[in-house]
Amino acid sequence: MRPSPHKDLFADQILANLGDDLNYAHEHRSWSPFYSDIGLGFNENAGIAHLFLHYNRKTTTLGSPFFTLPQKPRAVKTTALSVLQLFDYASVAYAFYDHNSWVIECTGLDDIQFHLATTAPISEARRHGAEEPSLYILEGYLPTTDPRDPDLSFPLLVGLRLVCGKQISGDGITTPLRFGPNESGRLVLSFSVQLLDVSHEILRQRLLAAPSTVKEATDLSREWFRRAAGNLVYHAHDPREENILAQAVSILAFNACQAPGFLAGRIAAFPNRGNYPAHFLWDACLTILGLEDMDPRLAEDALLLLTEALRPDGKMAHFLCSTWMRPRDTQPPLVGWAALRLVKQRKNKEFARAVLPALLKNMRWWQTQRMSRYGLFFCPTPLETGWDDTPRMDKGPILAVDMNSYLLLHMRACAELAHIVGDTRIANDLEEQAERFATRLVEMLYDPVENLFQDVLVETGEKLTIKTPACFLPLLVGVPIDEKKARRMIEQTLLDPQRFVGAVPFPSVSYDEETYHPDKWWRGPMWPPVAYFMLEVLRKYGYDHEYRDIAGRLYTVILQDGHFCECFNSQTGAGMGCSQQSWTAALLLHLNKHLQGMGSPFETPLR
Repeated sequence: MRPSPHKDLFADQILANLGDDLNYAHEHRSWSPFYSDIGLGFNENAGIAHLFLHYNRKTTTLGSPFFTLPQKPRAVKTTALSVLQLFDYASVAYAFYDHNSWVIECTGLDDIQFHLATTAPISEARRHGAEEPSLYILEGYLPTTDPRDPDLSFPLLVGLRLVCGKQISGDGITTPLRFGPNESGRLVLSFSVQLLDVSHEILRQRLLAAPSTVKEATDLSREWFRRAAGNLVYHAHDPREENILAQAVSILAFNACQAPGFLAGRIAAFPNRGNYPAHFLWDACLTILGLEDMDPRLAEDALLLLTEALRPDGKMAHFLCSTWMRPRDTQPPLVGWAALRLVKQRKNKEFARAVLPALLKNMRWWQTQRMSRYGLFFCPTPLETGWDDTPRMDKGPILAVDMNSYLLLHMRACAELAHIVGDTRIANDLEEQAERFATRLVEMLYDPVENLFQDVLVETGEKLTIKTPACFLPLLVGVPIDEKKARRMIEQTLLDPQRFVGAVPFPSVSYDEETYHPDKWWRGPMWPPVAYFMLEVLRKYGYDHEYRDIAGRLYTVILQDGHFCECFNSQTGAGMGCSQQSWTAALLLHLNKHLQGMGSPFETPLR
């Protein structure tokens, strides 16, 4: 696909490439325009099968179904902006027009019903009084679905407005609300939902602002998608590649979420709506690779949510959601790297000023809470590295090569941000710290015999010989090692087909290790974040041919699987874990940007 001369036209082309047979049947594929924290689910039956509430670490589902129609459709068309259910002599169309708000337009149906009480175990269900007779605001409390949530229940408002047609009977609580068409056969309803942080007046205003047709609502959705796509441009060589790249954009747009509570006021970057409806630390940082060219708010909000939710002592939570955050573990400190990337791209000093104090405070937390007697940072649990069950920690806490590399990267990023905002004293101090730390990293973690960086067991000081991509991260962050040794490390180990560059490059454990397993989570599969940093090592040292070859293989793996999985079997390329994963969509778009002119990846066979 050639880029359109106008970004809005390119966004429209993305929508066209998505087609009219999208899957909204599951919570991780919910239909969620306007950065909604709810999503609609559709299946082969008529109406809305499920209302998904994506406000917390576990999705709450209202169904059975959420909105019923009297018969099964003969055909269904599901696009990014609308859903159309066709019957023999009738049709029902759906489109969002605002956050958590959509319109339903029916023609040819004599009677439809909505009954909130049948959709979920709602307590204290009642109808809120409204001056306008066409408004129906139903409210109550739902039980929380995650035992880690500090609350036992949360409030829910479901608002309806009869835009066109007539009410037949019911109140929606004790008996179903029944509606019929007007004299011309049209029936139009608007719905709006609020959860946790609820306001009857805001809900009322949103319902009153609903358009009178699905076409008008679809036009509003199109404007939202154009803003969400921002200045993003990609290139494709065949229809299938166009479709999958378009899916990557829609995944990032639909996984972006304006939710209440701790997430209020910003747009969160969920890794996945169904399985991971929360804002994770290193997921958000890696998702920047795709978000940076989209709606300008998306990338910055993804980082500001983390810096603004900093614990008073400087710790960043593993993830945060609407009512609680996971403070016990943290994750790789990549916010400084990601923030500097955005500041350089956008030349935004104000953003640098906004994030730098929190980044410095977080650096201090690492220095006081994770500093070992060896002068390097230690990791007490695999979760902290992001590699949840890595064999590197089978013997206990380690001085992790990757985490110490990330922290050096963090120091250098903070120093550069300090220079950008004009704080020379802090910048110079951080640069001196970084040089001392880089020297210490080499002294402790570099093995001159193996010519490799290795993790160290905290308890004994023993170097661990297991080979993983983490072994090469110091090369990316500027440590004092002879360039000839670095190149030999890359050429003899990182680029070795028997270790890291086989059919699916960069397994999380070297192919030749005893602990390697191609599909056992962090013990062998290829993970997109790790693969990205290995590619950056190749770019830094000028291995351009190897970069393009390996990046093309990774690009092909993601395209051929087509589901944007969390990780991939490092022998077959089969997707594993959750689908619709943001960091995989982001990496695909990033690689597309850097691989122009190489021909269709579908013509490059996996080796």
